[in-house]
Amino acid sequence: MRPKKLIACLALGCLGSSPLLAAPSPTPVSIALSQHEAQWEVRYSLPKPVAELRFEREDRKGTRASTWQAVDPALAVSVVDGEEVVRRSDGKPFSEAAFRMAPLYIQMDKDYAPFSPFGDGGLLIYTGRFHACAEKCTGEESFHTSLQPPAGAHAIFNGKVVDSLDFEDRNDGTNVYVGRAEPVATPDVVAVIDPTLPQDVRTRLDSLLPRLMAFYGKEFGVLETRPMLFASSDANHPGGGYGYQGGTLPGQVFVHRYGQNAAFGTPEFLARQDWFFAHEAAHLYQHYPSLADEGDSWIHEGGADALAAVALQSLDVIDEDAVKSRLQSSSDTCAAGLSKAPLRKSHVDGNFDSFYSCGFVMQMAVDAAAKRASDGKCGLPCVWRDFQAKVSAGAPWSTDTFIGVAAERIDKNTAKFLLAVAGEAPTQPADVLRGGLAQAGWTLADASAAGK
Repeated sequence: MRPKKLIACLALGCLGSSPLLAAPSPTPVSIALSQHEAQWEVRYSLPKPVAELRFEREDRKGTRASTWQAVDPALAVSVVDGEEVVRRSDGKPFSEAAFRMAPLYIQMDKDYAPFSPFGDGGLLIYTGRFHACAEKCTGEESFHTSLQPPAGAHAIFNGKVVDSLDFEDRNDGTNVYVGRAEPVATPDVVAVIDPTLPQDVRTRLDSLLPRLMAFYGKEFGVLETRPMLFASSDANHPGGGYGYQGGTLPGQVFVHRYGQNAAFGTPEFLARQDWFFAHEAAHLYQHYPSLADEGDSWIHEGGADALAAVALQSLDVIDEDAVKSRLQSSSDTCAAGLSKAPLRKSHVDGNFDSFYSCGFVMQMAVDAAAKRASDGKCGLPCVWRDFQAKVSAGAPWSTDTFIGVAAERIDKNTAKFLLAVAGEAPTQPADVLRGGLAQAGWTLADASAAGK
């Protein structure tokens, strides 16, 4: 996913179609990935010389420019007008370019890292970070990609163990595991879980994700192929700091934990991890289109958080108090965001949190109101099925479509609440949010009590 679309999946996302094996390549750029001593090498080959290469996925921080070392010193990655470009220093055209880089985890802004190391020496490689085009990418390219694991290692691709890869990559790319681990398959998921993760974390993953897939599969239909789960841990992360990050790509859920901190072992962290996986798993079933308007991101991001709440409650992983707590914090974050910009313009100044927080509040209101109107027979998953059917019939994936579909399942006042939050920013957003939730059936602590 390009940065402007990545909010779909950080999630982590879920866009595009899967890469295909051995298909003809319509793009003149071929990409070869291989290990070179302690580094990895990416080699670009073109059938005719070009003046420059430009990357499909923007990185205004210039991470490639600062971390990639050119094999030919005449070539370099530089940042031009906020975009990374490969050119020769003498301005001459070229038909091949190779770069080497350390396979370290780098926390990206609204994108996925190229490498996620496993504690046992394995490595998850995200191919989308290497997509590059002659002159300019249009977004319609595919990339003939090959990958050669080092001696003694194999790759795991589309749930299968292979000695090497030669495939057609497109859209947002995919994750490929390189190492010695074997995938563990269940009826619901194919998993590669880092053996260096603590046992309690691995046990929770082994237990929770199949149950989530079964829940979502019952609500939205079983996925055509079993998704893959990648969970990696790099306790010796050399960049300093700690945290975790992940998301979704077509047919994949992944998370990377880096650094060390006592917080990793707390119940609060494990609960956040549960919600994270429930959120990312929900993305696999939303079928979010890559060409949707970015201002409508509250639908899938807030929706994934709300569907996670519904799923985790149904599976007895969390209780209503946990949902109320998240509604409280999300209402506060949403109100702060709406005080700066209307919801559908939040991304303009980089306030992506509003899509998550406001979308969560809005869709939990939909869940409560729909259940009340149907005596508990139709909640948020039911509304999402209606929405997906409407989009499949030709309606745009948009705020108007979602609210229009929801309005058929909820009371008029809750529908007006959705329009108020999604429209021009209300003058008293905190009051609007609290009132809308109360109208739908959620009662939160008053603002003065919350601040004590």
